[in-house]
Amino acid sequence: MVVEQFIAAARENRMTAHGPLTRSVAATVAAERAIDLAQGRPIAMPTNDDAIEALGLADALRERGAPVLRADDEHWRSSIGDTGCGITSAQLAAAATATMAIPCGPGRPRGTHIVPPAHVCLVRIGSILPTLEDALALVSDTPLPSNLSWVSGPSRTADLEMRPTIGVHGPCTVEVVLVTD
Repeated sequence: MVVEQFIAAARENRMTAHGPLTRSVAATVAAERAIDLAQGRPIAMPTNDDAIEALGLADALRERGAPVLRADDEHWRSSIGDTGCGITSAQLAAAATATMAIPCGPGRPRGTHIVPPAHVCLVRIGSILPTLEDALALVSDTPLPSNLSWVSGPSRTADLEMRPTIGVHGPCTVEVVLVTD
């Protein structure tokens, strides 16, 4: 039930959700979506993300000839602005709002999901909780990373003449790949 609720909320928040998918299919879909969204530009990836490593996403992207910018690259800071897509994974998610908690810290820079114009996020279906309150209660009982970003879709604001605008302070496109445990 929480998976269906997450997918419905994601759609309402202008996100595309793929799945739930097995790990091998999820890796293929995540790689293909990132390549398509990046439009020939490099794909930003963390170096300290167990979910991404478990799926072998870096290899899947390289096998398809996609340029990859890893967080440990010496040119990360000067090159992140040239990427077309960032790939991350969520620590957990809230189904009611399709909100994903993305931990940031060493090897997992926040810029991975904020700077590129598109973002692909992996979410394990076993990490989806019913509400944002449930998610907040869970993270409040655990050690926190240096930053925990809460993402509920493409960046949006109504700062400019009170007209809603997408993508001013972050990605215009957010796609979620739901992974079976």
